[in-house]
Amino acid sequence: MELNIESKLNNTRNLLQELGNSVSNLVNSSPDVFNDPGIQSCLQDFLSVYQEAVQRLKNPSFRIATLGTTSSGKSTIVNALIGRKIAPIEAGEMSGGVLTIQHSQEQKLIIEKTEDAAWDTGEWTGLNDEDLYQRISVVMHSYHDARKKREYVAPQITAQVSILPACNSSLLGLPDGIEVELIDLPGLKSVQDQTNLATIQKQVNKAFSLVALDYMQVDDDHTKRLLEELKKVVEFLQGRTDSMIFILNRVDQRGTDDLHLSKRINKLKEEIKEVLSLPELPDVLPFNARLLYYAQCAWGSGSLHEPSLINQELRLKLLKAMFQDCAGVIKLKTKDNRELRNRFRDFEDQVEDNKFIDDETMRKILRYSLEWSGGRELWDRFRVRVQESFSELVILPILLEVFTNYDALAESLGILIEAGTINNKEQVDKEIDKIANIRQDLQKNIKKIGKDFQGEIEELIAGLKSEDPNTRIKIKQSAEKKGFDGFSLIFDAVNEVEGDLTKVLIVPVRDALKDNHGYCELKDQLREAISPSLADDISKAYDQVSRRLSKFSTESEYLVKRVRADDDQGKKEIEHDERYVRLLYHTMRKAISTRAEFVLQSKAQQFEQALESLVNEQVKRLKVCLSDEKLSSINLEKAAISNLRKKLAQNLPTLPEKFFELPEAIEQKQSQQKAVVGTKTEYETRTKTEYQNYTETYEEGSCFKSTKTRTKTRPVTTEYQEEVTQNIYEDIEYVELFLPSPDLMAKQWLSGIEKGKDSLWDILLDWILQRLDNVSTNFEESVDEITNLAERALQQQLTIIKENFEQEKLFWLDFEIKKDYATSVCENLKEDIASLNRL
Repeated sequence: MELNIESKLNNTRNLLQELGNSVSNLVNSSPDVFNDPGIQSCLQDFLSVYQEAVQRLKNPSFRIATLGTTSSGKSTIVNALIGRKIAPIEAGEMSGGVLTIQHSQEQKLIIEKTEDAAWDTGEWTGLNDEDLYQRISVVMHSYHDARKKREYVAPQITAQVSILPACNSSLLGLPDGIEVELIDLPGLKSVQDQTNLATIQKQVNKAFSLVALDYMQVDDDHTKRLLEELKKVVEFLQGRTDSMIFILNRVDQRGTDDLHLSKRINKLKEEIKEVLSLPELPDVLPFNARLLYYAQCAWGSGSLHEPSLINQELRLKLLKAMFQDCAGVIKLKTKDNRELRNRFRDFEDQVEDNKFIDDETMRKILRYSLEWSGGRELWDRFRVRVQESFSELVILPILLEVFTNYDALAESLGILIEAGTINNKEQVDKEIDKIANIRQDLQKNIKKIGKDFQGEIEELIAGLKSEDPNTRIKIKQSAEKKGFDGFSLIFDAVNEVEGDLTKVLIVPVRDALKDNHGYCELKDQLREAISPSLADDISKAYDQVSRRLSKFSTESEYLVKRVRADDDQGKKEIEHDERYVRLLYHTMRKAISTRAEFVLQSKAQQFEQALESLVNEQVKRLKVCLSDEKLSSINLEKAAISNLRKKLAQNLPTLPEKFFELPEAIEQKQSQQKAVVGTKTEYETRTKTEYQNYTETYEEGSCFKSTKTRTKTRPVTTEYQEEVTQNIYEDIEYVELFLPSPDLMAKQWLSGIEKGKDSLWDILLDWILQRLDNVSTNFEESVDEITNLAERALQQQLTIIKENFEQEKLFWLDFEIKKDYATSVCENLKEDIASLNRL
């Protein structure tokens, strides 16, 4: 029979208490053992995390995070689920920062102090819901206005109020004493930098996720875009796909000619399963957040079995809005039931007439609203999924450090037990000599292992840099064969960065320059991918550049402009032209770097998974330094590795920053050309030929001759003086500005990204090697601590052998039984958690 959450919690609390008692029994029965400085340090570390775990298990917190695609009504859903209007409801994408709503009987608002916050920060008490709503709205508006100029750390807001799922614990099936939090997360358009994304990822990864989709975006024309956005939301925010419910909001907008809702949802389930690579079909519930929001807030956050605390003025205001905004839904749901239709008409008349709406009437309205909105089905589904996910989301994270620190303590005690059971001086001396040998060779062995392993990693990275796809495939296969799980994900992630930058930044700016797009058109397009301030900077620089390019001529892949060196105004224009193009390159470089860091942060889990696989491989190799049978009969390996794991868990890596630089092929030259500088006038002797008429006499007739005349023409050449104007030529200095064409700009930006990829591989290599070097250092420290412990125990054993070995042997046998019992309790606790996760 499956255990309910209360039983799971009680089992865990009892086992944890038993573990604490068994460790206390060990300490009380053998205080001298725990006087050793190494053991004392391990004990204090364990007790610290143990006491914290006990406190957290007394009042564990269950978190629900709302994710969603653009304009999916997330905040309305949050308000509907808590039973009060706290999360700002905006017509546009105005959510900003992280709004955490915690259950409390005393209302309080906390706005954390962040660097250069452009909004009020601090704590306020005694606020009513309207005050809370307005203050939170002002913060979010201030954040959105401020980030138009520069990027800020997003607001971190906590509102402490009584909330529905805590007041009515049956909704989630949670026992009393469990704190409930709802986290309203911003849309991706409000999270476009690495810092804010990393902050939100930490929140999402610890929470059950409710993912909101907009019904108006699931028609055939929009589904592809919706699914692409959903994939980004889930991947970038790193939501746990095994702890998600999808709700299709605004189903009241469905038209009579639309595909039947059940068919639409079944189709959407298949599409979500495919796009998110889910092992099975997800829960996708039809929902009408607006109807539930009005009805639930008109009742409030209290249980239906208790009197409502909402005053009549607010109740009537909300019900009037419900009957106005949800009239279509109410009409549709009551059309086949005349009695119900008339009842709701009566309800509406009472509301319109400002008549008193008593709690019983409100209960009826709310129950129907829960049914019609999908709210009842959502709470039912929540209970099932909370039951499935509670152990993994709530209990396991509380106990992980307890397990790590107990293992380190138990293995260190094991060293003392093994040393305490050696019964002759010769064996003790041998063990001391062996430990000395381990110390002597340790540094040399660690360096050799580290150097060899580093060489393998460098070879892998060099192969992944290769342009040859076959080489890259071989490298990835080699990494997988060596057990470097997830290593190929690093390669895929880096390639994805290049594709993303090309699609969302380079192509839009290139096309805008080629097709002369408007400033606002480009800015709106860029805001989909980068912060408003960066989008504005690029668009302003683009606007200046695009206006000036028309005055350039095209030469090959360049745009050229020439002015005389003595043309001061022309030279100033060229200087302005160059400055604005360089400004465009500067802003593009900044945007590309920021966006690349953002996309890489979205892949943080893949990078950490790959890094962890390398750490595990290195630890496996380092074990060789301790596991040789010739070294020592005392099991130093387990104790050193447990100690190492504890150290590594306290120093987790974070991704590096700053990856890309872009080349600038902008060149100003001076050239010399012959040019006309003036004219001169001269007189030149020229000849010209003209035809003139003359009279010619001739005789005509043979017998009777007569003399006659006739007119003829003949050429006559004469000289004359002609005025001639000639150009005066001189060698003139020109200033030339060569700018890349839009296509060449895009090529240069891509080239910068390609070079950036190489430097990115180098940065990631340094990041990996630093972590592995940290592992080696911690391993050396762990071995040093454990061998010191073993040496102290062996030196003490020499004294014991001389004096009262038999009595001491009995002591260690009894101590080992008690220690093994504590270990068995810890193992039972681990198994209990594992079995709960399998249920």
